[in-house]
This record gives sequence, C-alpha cells and structure tokens, in this order.
Amino acid sequence: MDNPDDRSALKKLIDMDEFREGKYSREKTESLVFDGRTMESIYKLFKDFDIKYIDYPISSGKESVVFKAEGQMKSYVMKIFKTSTLRFHNIRPYIEGDPRFAHYRKTGRNIVQLWVRKEYANLLECREHGINSPVPMGFMKNVLLMSFIGTKVSPAPKLKDVPEKKREAYLKDAMLQYRKMVQEAKIIHSDLSEYNVLCHRNRSYLIDMGQAVSIKHPMSRQFMERDIQVMRSFALRNQIEFDERWVPVMGEK
Repeated sequence: MDNPDDRSALKKLIDMDEFREGKYSREKTESLVFDGRTMESIYKLFKDFDIKYIDYPISSGKESVVFKAEGQMKSYVMKIFKTSTLRFHNIRPYIEGDPRFAHYRKTGRNIVQLWVRKEYANLLECREHGINSPVPMGFMKNVLLMSFIGTKVSPAPKLKDVPEKKREAYLKDAMLQYRKMVQEAKIIHSDLSEYNVLCHRNRSYLIDMGQAVSIKHPMSRQFMERDIQVMRSFALRNQIEFDERWVPVMGEK
C-alpha cells in the first residue's frame, strides 16, 4: 500500500473475494494475517481515519503483527491480531475474573474481538489517568489503531534496547507510570517487562495492554507481584538499584 488509491484497490480485492480463507491450505491459513475479515476492518479504519498507507512492520509475534500507518496529518500504529493463532486458553486467566468484561460472550471468533476491545479499554483508562501509553484511536474486529510513538525515522526503542547509561532513568519513569496505573487507574499490567516499555524523549510509555486486569480480578495481586519481580530482575541484570518506593500499594479493591 503506497498511495491513497490503495483504499479503493483494497476494497476491490475484498469484493473479488481474493482473501477468502477457503482458497488456502490449513497450513497457510494458520499464519495468515490479512484474511477477508481483517482486510475489511483495515479498509474501514482507513476510511474513518483518512489513512493513506501502511508504512512498515514494527513487530511480529505469534498472536499479532504491528504496523506503522500514515494518515494525512499524523502517524498511527495498527495492531492486527491473528484470528487463527490467538487461543482462549492463553488469554483466559486475564479475561475471566475481570468484572469489566464479565457480561461479554467468550466463544469462537468473539474472543479475539473481546481481546482487542479489552486492550482499547485499558489504554483509554490509562490515558484518562495521565499514564504514558499509546492513545487508543479506534478498533474494528481484530484490528486496533493507536497513536505512534517515535520519530519520522523509526519507532521508539524498547527499554531493553536503550543505551546502558539511560536505562536507569527510563526504568524509574516506567515504574512511576506503573505505580500510577495501579494506584490511580486501578489496573494491573500483568505482562510488564523491558519488552513492553517504549522510551522516547526522556519519557517511558507502557504498551501491550490486552492482558491488563482490574485490581478487582482475583489474581490481580499475583499479577502485580510478577510484574514487579520481572522489573527487579531487569534492574539486577543491568546493575541498577531497584528502589522499593517504586512498588505500588494496591490498597483496597
């Protein structure tokens, strides 16, 4: 996709049924990101946010692929969840028990859409409480659109990739953001690590919020303790003194 006409070209491909899963073998479908429903979701977000083109892939994993996308006035991040590889048993502990999502159906393809909705809601809650994180722009089925954090040249580096001399300052800011997340937004990240912190212009941003849960979740304390231990271990490996004042006080549920 390299010009505004791609939106109409994309629509033509969808109408021609070029992305129908039945045309592919099971093996290809397992790793397929751009199936028909996904293409329709991308097309809808292109129209709603006046996106010109997808620029380049930022990251790729078993459950999602993340792209930078360019709009008329700003850059976006488009996170596409793979409907064929996101398994309920992997995400079940973070959905069941979270009272915010108790009334949603948790079957079939709906699980992926619920996971996207959950990440959107968590990001929105964080932004409303002044926590450094991507701004959630919108979502459609298995596609989540967020603000881009980085420069014109590249996305912001992860905490694990910043120069050694800057890691302590970024770690401290990440933990202060995490403390605010727990104590003010009442959310536990549940997968905090040096891989899920972006570092940009002396500020740390918490990312990947799909698994974040309410402090009312029955396993919230265990999730928080795991988050803290992961960051303690990162500090130890980098010969950084971990300040216990960074640790949040969960308080009453």
